[in-house]
Amino acid sequence: MSKVKQNMLLLFMLWFAVSGVFLGPKQATASLMDYVTVTKTANPTKISTLEETEITLNITGTPPVNVVMPNDVVLVIDKSGSMAPGYNNGEDKMTNAKEAAKGFVDLMDLSKHRVAVVDFSGSNMIDSLDFTTDKTTAKSYIDTIQANGSTATGDAIDTARALLANHRPEAQPVIVIMTDGDATQPSNDPYGYAKQKAMQAKEEGIIFYTIALLKATDDPATSGPNVLLKEMATTANHHHFVLGSTGLSEIYAAIVREIGLASAYNVAVSDVVGSNFEIVPGSYDHNIPKPTVTGNTLTWTFNELKNNTLSFTYKIRPVDATVTGKFPVSLNTSSITYLDYAGASRVKSIPSVNVDVRFPAPTITSITEPSGHPDGGETVTIQGEYFLPGAGVTFGGKQASQVTVVSNNEITAVTPSGKQGTVEVRVTNPDSQYASIPYQYKTNPVITTFTPNSGPVAGGDIVIVEGNFLVKGLSIKFGDVPATISSHTGLSYIVLNTPPTTTAGPVDVTFTNPDGTSTTLADGYTYIEPVQPEPVVLSVTPNSGIITGGEQVFVNGKNFNKNLKVLVGSKEAATTFQSKTQLSIIVPPGDALGLTSVSVRDAEGELYVLPDAYTYNPIVYPEPTLSSISPNSGLIAGGEIVYLSGKKFVRNVTKVFIGDKEAEIIQFNASQLTVSVPAGEAAGKVDVKVVTDIHEATLPQAYEYKLPVIPVLEVTSISPNRGLTTGGELVNITGNNFVRNATVTFGNQTVSTTFWSKTLITAVVPAVSTTGTVDVIVTNPDGATDVIENGYEYIAVTPTITSLSPARGNKTGGEVIYVSGTNFDRSAVVSINGIAATTVYLSKSSLQVTVPASPVTGEVQLVVTLGTGTSASAAFVYDNGPQLPAPTIKNLSQATGKAGDFVYITGTNFNKSSIISINSVPVTEQYYYTAKSLAFVLPAGYSGPVVVTVTNPDGQVSNEVIITYN
Repeated sequence: MSKVKQNMLLLFMLWFAVSGVFLGPKQATASLMDYVTVTKTANPTKISTLEETEITLNITGTPPVNVVMPNDVVLVIDKSGSMAPGYNNGEDKMTNAKEAAKGFVDLMDLSKHRVAVVDFSGSNMIDSLDFTTDKTTAKSYIDTIQANGSTATGDAIDTARALLANHRPEAQPVIVIMTDGDATQPSNDPYGYAKQKAMQAKEEGIIFYTIALLKATDDPATSGPNVLLKEMATTANHHHFVLGSTGLSEIYAAIVREIGLASAYNVAVSDVVGSNFEIVPGSYDHNIPKPTVTGNTLTWTFNELKNNTLSFTYKIRPVDATVTGKFPVSLNTSSITYLDYAGASRVKSIPSVNVDVRFPAPTITSITEPSGHPDGGETVTIQGEYFLPGAGVTFGGKQASQVTVVSNNEITAVTPSGKQGTVEVRVTNPDSQYASIPYQYKTNPVITTFTPNSGPVAGGDIVIVEGNFLVKGLSIKFGDVPATISSHTGLSYIVLNTPPTTTAGPVDVTFTNPDGTSTTLADGYTYIEPVQPEPVVLSVTPNSGIITGGEQVFVNGKNFNKNLKVLVGSKEAATTFQSKTQLSIIVPPGDALGLTSVSVRDAEGELYVLPDAYTYNPIVYPEPTLSSISPNSGLIAGGEIVYLSGKKFVRNVTKVFIGDKEAEIIQFNASQLTVSVPAGEAAGKVDVKVVTDIHEATLPQAYEYKLPVIPVLEVTSISPNRGLTTGGELVNITGNNFVRNATVTFGNQTVSTTFWSKTLITAVVPAVSTTGTVDVIVTNPDGATDVIENGYEYIAVTPTITSLSPARGNKTGGEVIYVSGTNFDRSAVVSINGIAATTVYLSKSSLQVTVPASPVTGEVQLVVTLGTGTSASAAFVYDNGPQLPAPTIKNLSQATGKAGDFVYITGTNFNKSSIISINSVPVTEQYYYTAKSLAFVLPAGYSGPVVVTVTNPDGQVSNEVIITYN
C-alpha cells in the first residue's frame, strides 16, 4: 500500500472515532479516549486488628458527547386496577402514566431509535404494540390503555423480551418498566418470578430501567415495590421512584436523555482484596447489582455504565489479630473490563489504598484499691483489656515500681509517693497507645499543735494549727459552726479565727479535707462566757400619759442589752433596744390612775426597778355637737346611708343612735360621720343622738321612717306568642315595673327569667305534651303579679323536607341518600313508594336512608313520618342505573373464511357475557379474552357474505361487520 493511501486510511479511521457516527457494538475499533474512571477509598484508614473498615469503589462514566447508539426501547406500563382514578385518594395515576409515556415518545429521536409498548395487568390481560418509528402510532396506542386487573410483572417482562428477541443487530435492547404496586402473579412467588425474568433479560444483554410509582405516604427504603424494582434494574442508577405520580414525566425525560449515550458496555468489575484482610460476609448485599463473592474476590457485572457514578461498598477486616502494619486493601490484579462505544475491549486497573492496622488500644475497667496513702508503696491491681507485654504504669506522671503484666486483662504495680488528691493512672502499651483511670492519694489530717484551746463566746480568737495532710480547701468546724481560715501554708500550717457561739463550754473541732478525709479533736476548744454588769434604770421620758396607754416612752439607764424587757407596773411593754443606755417602749394600758414603777427584767427573770417612775392620767373627752343629718328619711327596713355633721367627734368613742337603736359608723371624721341606718320599729319621726363618754348631742325628731310603696306590675305582650310543643323558644315579655329575679309561669310550669330593664324580661319556653293555649303569668319577688290569659299557643311538631341527595337511585336498591329538612327527631321513619327504608337519625335537619328495592321505575313518593303521626313527603325517582357504553367492533382477523375457522374480533366494551351473532343468530363456540378481544369458530350452514355483531347483556348491539364464506 502506498504512503498516501496509508495516511488517507488513518485520517478516515480518526474521523469515525471522534465524530458522531455510530460504529456498532460488535466492531473492534477502539475509541481514542478513556470514558471510565475509578477511585477507591477506605473509611476509616486506621483500624485495630479487631475492627472493620468500609471500602467504597466509585466508578464514573463520561460518555462521548457525539456518539449515539441506536436503541430498541420497550416501554412496559402497569395498567393494574390500582392505577385507576379514585383508587389512591382520587389520584388518576393511569392518566399521569400515559401522559408521561407519551412525553417519552415525543422526546425520542426515532430517526435513530425505535419504540415498542407492553401494557399489562393480569397474566391474561397483557397487550403490546410492536416496534415503530412513528410517534403518532405509539402515542395513539398508549391512549387506549385502561386500568383493570392484577399485576403480572414477570409475564410482562417476558412479553418485552419476546419483542426484543428480534431487535436490530446494531441497536442496544432496552426495557423501561413502570409499575405502582406489588407483583401479584403467579400467586406462589410473584417477587421471585419477576426478579428471575429481569435477570434473564439482563443476561440477554438488555438494559433494564425501572420506575416505582409509590404512594405519597410510602417510605422508599421499606416499600416492597421500590425494593423489588431496584433489585431488577441494571444498576442502582437505572432505578427511579416517585412519591405520587406528579414527577413521573421528569423521570421519563431524564431516561430518554440517556438513551443511546453510554460510557461502557458489558462491564465486569473484579476487585481482589489483599491477603491481610478478609471480606465481611453480607456487607455487600445492599449493592445494586449485588456482586458474586469467591474467596477474596468480588465481581460485579452489568450491561451498561451511563454518565454518572456507581458506588459499590463492602467491608473488610484483618485476618490475623496478631499482625499489624500498613497494608494495601486490594491487589494490583483488580480491574474493570468493558467494551467502549466502538465495541473494543478495554481494561481499567482499580487503584488500591492502604489501611493502617494496629493493636487495639488498652482499656481500663477498674483499679483495686482505687485510693491509697500519699507515701505510696501499696500494691494495686489494674483490670481491663488489651494489655501488652512491656506495658508501663504511671501515677500522676511518676513511674510505678514492680509492674507485672499478668495477662492481657490484668496488671499489678506498686504505687509511687504522691501529693494528696486525684491523679491519672495511665497504662501505656509498647506501641504508645494508652488508657487511664483516676486514683486518689488520701489520708486523714494529722494535728500536732492547736493553740490557744479556749476563748470568748463572741468568737474572733486567733488559733494556730500545725500538723500534716491539711489540704487546700479543707473546712474547720467548731461544733457545727464553720471557722474562718485566714492563712494556709502548705500541708502543715493554718491560722484561723474562731466563730461565735451562743453557749459557753467545750466543743469538738473537726478538720475535713475536700476528699472527705477527716480528723476530730474531741472537746478541742472551750468557749468562755464573759461577766456581764447589772442593768440600772435612771429615768423615764416622758414620765406620764393617759390610762389607755399607747404612748412611746424612753427608758434611760446603763448596762442595757438586747435581752432586757421593760415592765410598767406589772405589765410588760413592747421593748426595743436602742443602746446600752436607752430602751424605747410602747406604754401598756394602766390598771389604775396615778404613780407606778418602771422595771427592766433580764433573761434569768431578775428585775431592776425604778419606783414611782410613771404616772397614768385620766382621759378627758370634748363635748360633741350635732348640727344636721342628710338624708333625713328612709324606708322602715333601714340600710340607708346618711351623713351626720357636727363637731368634736372622737374616734372609737363616739356612738350614734337613731331612735333607740345604735347605728353602724362606716366612716369617721371629727366633724362628719357616715352611718348605716338601723331598721325602725314603726313609721314616723325619731331623735338622732351622738354620745361621747359622758357627753351627748341630740337632734329631736330629725329622721323619719317611711313605709315602702309597691309599684303595680303590668304585662303588655309576649313575642313570639306561639311555638312547638318541644319548647326551647326564647320569648321577649314587655310591660312595666319588672324587677330582677322575676319568674314566668307557662300554664303550670314556672321558669326563671333574664332581666333587661323595668320594661323587658326574656324567658325560655318549657316543653309540654299537648297542643293548645296557656296563660302566661309574671311574678316579681315582692309578690306583685300580672297575667296574659291564653298568652302562648303550643303547636304540634310537623316535619318538612327541603331536599334529597341524590333524588334518584337504581331500582335494585342499596344506595344511601340523605334527606334534609326541619323538625326531625329520633322517632322519624322513612318509606319510599310505601316500602319501609332503613333510617338513621343524624340531626334535626338530616336523615340517612338506605333505598329499598323497587319493582317499578319512575317517580314515587318518599315520606318522613314522626312518632307523633305527623309527616312530610317529596318526589323520588327510581331508574335502571348508569348506562354502559355499547360494544364496538374494530376489525376481524380475516375478511373471508370457511366453517371451522378460528376468527378473532378486536374492539371495545366487550364483557364475559357478550354474545357473538351471525345474521342475528348466536354463535355456538365463542370465547372472551379481554374487553378488547373476542374469538369465535365460524359455524356451518352459511355461504357468501354474513353480518357479524356483538350484543352485551344490557341489550346494546355493536356495529355490523361483514365476513364472506369461501
